[in-house]
Amino acid sequence: MTSSRFMPTYTALELTNFLSYKSARIEFDDLVALIGPNASGKSNLVAALKLLRDIPTYGLPLAIARRGGYDQLRHRSQGRPNDPAIRLEFRYGPGETGFYELALASLKGKRYRVKRERAFLPIIDNHPDSFVSDGATVHSVEWDSETDGPPRSEERRVPVAPGQSALSTGGFPAHLIQLALSGLQTVEIHPARVGELQEPSSTAEFDPVGANTASVFDALDTAARAKIVEQLAAIVPGIVRIEPRVYADKRTLLFVQRTAHGNREFLAKQMSDGTLRAFGILLALAQPETPGLIVIEEPEVAIHLGALQSLIEILQAESRTMQVVLTTHSADIVDELPVESLRVVWSDTEQSRVANVSEHTRRILRDGLITPGALLRADALDPES
Repeated sequence: MTSSRFMPTYTALELTNFLSYKSARIEFDDLVALIGPNASGKSNLVAALKLLRDIPTYGLPLAIARRGGYDQLRHRSQGRPNDPAIRLEFRYGPGETGFYELALASLKGKRYRVKRERAFLPIIDNHPDSFVSDGATVHSVEWDSETDGPPRSEERRVPVAPGQSALSTGGFPAHLIQLALSGLQTVEIHPARVGELQEPSSTAEFDPVGANTASVFDALDTAARAKIVEQLAAIVPGIVRIEPRVYADKRTLLFVQRTAHGNREFLAKQMSDGTLRAFGILLALAQPETPGLIVIEEPEVAIHLGALQSLIEILQAESRTMQVVLTTHSADIVDELPVESLRVVWSDTEQSRVANVSEHTRRILRDGLITPGALLRADALDPES
């Protein structure tokens, strides 16, 4: 994977007692699609990635508050709440797998403490940087390979404020984990937010709902803009140009579309929801600070069935430079993806589960007896047990 930032390849996410999951592990690839019925747990997997993404941006207390508070994160089994933990695994290059792990414990008044926070980063000549925290003190080991002779390690012990993450204490391992978590991004485009007149905003990061599309598009170079226009024209025939527009202190975009009566100009608010959603997704993929892993929630919503194939082809091409995770109910999307890319999410009594498609089902699909989309429509895409 390549990126404008120093990003790892994300390999897996493990959840313990987190929201609807008692114990779950999902393995990532270049492109992965989460499929399953409503209320099965897809959104809770995404919520875990959002929490991780928010920690370096807002700090742990606010990251938890943005997910509804600590008590809301806890999985309940037979009515009893349990303490949650998250583990994100990743790899830099072909080497050993590293990880970041966060486990929380309960205090009175629905408050929490950090029970355990650990990181392992095998980056320098097989000498891993690492840290471990008990919520009060963080112990880190950092290797220096810039000096003459073999790499040398330096150990640091630093106090951690109650309820805070060890990532706030500084140090090279914490810095690398912050970069890794910052490389996660989720996108759920709201066409109304794309179409409205927008305040000027920072262009370093695409807003998850598309509320800063005008500023982000304006910041792109000519080649990047042309690429988005070309991609959008494959989804929405006739698009020939997109231009930033400024009205007083607000920003928007002008779309130029070829019609039977010549080129016509439309402001963003005049475009269809499907066009704005597709544009927002394409812009998220092209944003200046390219994410390492991007989650796109239900890309099929409001997009014409005939355009979905073009959109999926674009997502498959972009997954060569960043990892892409989709949540979807679309059998048409599922039919465009290899079965190895599918992750089945379902609810089993009091918990959600996630797994690859079963080998038995894969054999049926390899024999061409039925398509993955047909099995999805029949609720018969069986997961591995």
